[in-house]
Amino acid sequence: MIRDSKLFGKINVIDFCIVLGLIGALVIVFTQFRGGGSPIAIPILAADESREFTMSFFAPEIEDFRLGGISIGDPLFEGGSNIFLGYVISLDIDEAVIWNADRYGNTVRSNKEGHSSLEITTRLRATPAEHGVIVGGNRYGIGHSLTVRVGRSVIFMRISGLEEAGA
Repeated sequence: MIRDSKLFGKINVIDFCIVLGLIGALVIVFTQFRGGGSPIAIPILAADESREFTMSFFAPEIEDFRLGGISIGDPLFEGGSNIFLGYVISLDIDEAVIWNADRYGNTVRSNKEGHSSLEITTRLRATPAEHGVIVGGNRYGIGHSLTVRVGRSVIFMRISGLEEAGA
């Protein structure tokens, strides 16, 4: 079989080892990117297990000019991945939530002219998962920070509420 450092008379032993090493490296890379290399299995419900949810987003301080571009019924998308996160069912605009130190060094809530806080609530279909929901293959939960596109505005917000609709 091995004659003159050649396998089967044609392939060099060193070349054969290099090819085996490359194949092994490709298998390792493929399993890592595919997720098969993870020793922890994460249970995900089937797509037909999706349910109606309401998701609330909060921004403590945004410029007032951005508010004019948002209305009830507008679709809301995650800014970077363009994942649909529901239609706006309510808007709550209030004074901006800004914390500053007063002259005594105490932290106090203050206001900033031309700025407001905004809470948007949407209704969407999502798959329930541990610690939140799965939408478009991404996992979302309370406290998740993201940039959203809603109406004609782009706003950095946090998910402040997540409830199953009708619960």
